[in-house]
Amino acid sequence: MSGREAAMGGSAGSQQPRRWEPVAVPAPEPDWRPAPEYQGGNPNPALQYGMWDSMALSHRPIGVLPPPMQAYADRLVLSVEQSWEDLGGVDVATFRLGGRFFVLSQFADVDDTGVTVWLDRRHTDDEASLAALVEALGVPRNCVRDITWSPHPVVQRELDSPTPSEAGPGSSRWKRFLRKRS
Repeated sequence: MSGREAAMGGSAGSQQPRRWEPVAVPAPEPDWRPAPEYQGGNPNPALQYGMWDSMALSHRPIGVLPPPMQAYADRLVLSVEQSWEDLGGVDVATFRLGGRFFVLSQFADVDDTGVTVWLDRRHTDDEASLAALVEALGVPRNCVRDITWSPHPVVQRELDSPTPSEAGPGSSRWKRFLRKRS
């Protein structure tokens, strides 16, 4: 009998339903605090991250739109999900536009932080991607600010340590960084 057949509780032709044996999971230890707490001293062995933390690793910031994010989500009929990061709750909408994978994010508890536009790291055409996005949103291109306007901590790390391919004089992120400095 194969492993799959054994897991199904018999032979491949068997119609027996799969059933789990109940397991008793103990309650958390009395001194454990919630897993999403970032400060040290929590004896809980788990440190929980939100969906947003995983998504932010695969995307990079390419611009910032004026708030509110809900207006952009309404325009594209997107669902907004809630997550969190070091600075608090984050509203996030992920979508594909013209073959490009985007994320829009905005801190939920802070007014006027702007809406950060993130692009999947596999895409390298920042300017064309932003142009396609603002066209779909129906907003003027000059309303997009550079990534220094983003309050997300990962943006500062990106600005402080560009990779060699991003630091080349022909890269669009480098051009925006230099325009910001001049």
